[in-house]
Amino acid sequence: MTATFKDVARLAGVSTQTVSRVTNGAENVSSKTRERVLAAIEELGYIPNKAAQALKVQNKIIGLITLDMAFHGAAMIANGVRLQAHDAGYTLAISAVDKLDDQDIESAVRELIAQQVESVIINAPVSSELASELVQKYAKVKLLFIDVPDGTQVNAVCSANGKGAKQGAKLLLEHGRTQPVLLTGPNASYASQQRTQIWQDVFASHQLGIVAQYEGDWSASSGYQTMRQAIVQNRHFDCVLVANDQMALGALRALNEMGIDVPGSVSVIGFDGTEDSAFFTPPLTTIKQDFKLLGQTAVNKLLTAPADQVDITHIDVTLIERDSTTAQQKGKEHIQQAKQLLDKALRLLDQ
Repeated sequence: MTATFKDVARLAGVSTQTVSRVTNGAENVSSKTRERVLAAIEELGYIPNKAAQALKVQNKIIGLITLDMAFHGAAMIANGVRLQAHDAGYTLAISAVDKLDDQDIESAVRELIAQQVESVIINAPVSSELASELVQKYAKVKLLFIDVPDGTQVNAVCSANGKGAKQGAKLLLEHGRTQPVLLTGPNASYASQQRTQIWQDVFASHQLGIVAQYEGDWSASSGYQTMRQAIVQNRHFDCVLVANDQMALGALRALNEMGIDVPGSVSVIGFDGTEDSAFFTPPLTTIKQDFKLLGQTAVNKLLTAPADQVDITHIDVTLIERDSTTAQQKGKEHIQQAKQLLDKALRLLDQ
C-alpha cells in the first residue's frame, strides 16, 4: 500500500502541517524534527505529491493577456513581464487573443481566473468602459492595463505615446517637411489613436494638413500595401509617419520599388526602436520604446500598488535619428525630380 501524508506524520510523531513544512523546504522547523520526518519518509517510501503542493502556491501566478506575439512589441513586453514575474517568485500564465472585441477580452480574463490567477496584465486594446466594467465585475482580481485611453480610471502602464509622436512630427517640420502621409496602426488600438491625433495636431498647429492617412495592422505587409496605395493614388507627399517599425519596413520597400528616394524625396519615421530598425535600408529614424521596462514596471505595479489605485504610469520614449530622415531639398530641380519619380512609379503600375 502506498504511504500517505498522515502515515509519515504518525511515524515521525508530528503534525501533518509539520510534514508539509518539511516537504516544502520551509525553514521554521527544528533540525531534530526535520531529521525525524525525513527518516519517516525514507522508511515508508513516501513520495510527496508535487501537484498537490503546486495547488497550495497557485496564487503565485501572474496572468498576461496579450496580442499575437509575432508582433515585436507584444513579444518584448511579454518577455519583460516574464523576467520580472520570475524575479518576484511568480510563474506566468499567458492567454493570447486573436480578436479584439470585448467578449474575447473578457473570456481571456475568465480563462485565467479559472487557473486560480489573482493578478492579470492586459496588453490588448481595452476601452475605458470595458476596463471599468472588468475592474468592477472581477473585483477579487487585480487588473492592470497597457493599452487604454488616457484618463481611464484604472491601474495602467503605457509608453509616452504622445511625447514620441510629437518628437517625430517636430523633427520632420524642422527638416522642412510639410506634406505628411500617416500610416497608422489598427483603429482599435488606443496607443495608435493617440499617436495619430498628436501627428495631426502638430501639423495643424503650423497650418498644415495631412496629405493622406491609411490604416495598417502592425505588420510589414500592411505597411507595404498602404504605402503602395498612397503612391498609386498619386499623392504628393514628402514624409511618412509610421505607427511602428514593422510597418515602416514595408513602407521603405514600397518606396524603393517605385524608385522614390529615401530620404532625399521622402523622409520616413517609425515607432518602436526595434534593434532591426538600425539595419533597414536606409537605417530607420524611429521613436524607441522600452518594452522590457514597460513589462517589468507592469509587474511591479501590479504586485505593489493598492488594489484601488487608479493611475497611469508612462514609460519614457527616445527619438533615434538615422538616415531615413533628412532636410527637405530646395529648388525647382528637386520638385522636378519628385514629379519624375512619381510619373515613373505610375508607368510601372500601368505595365
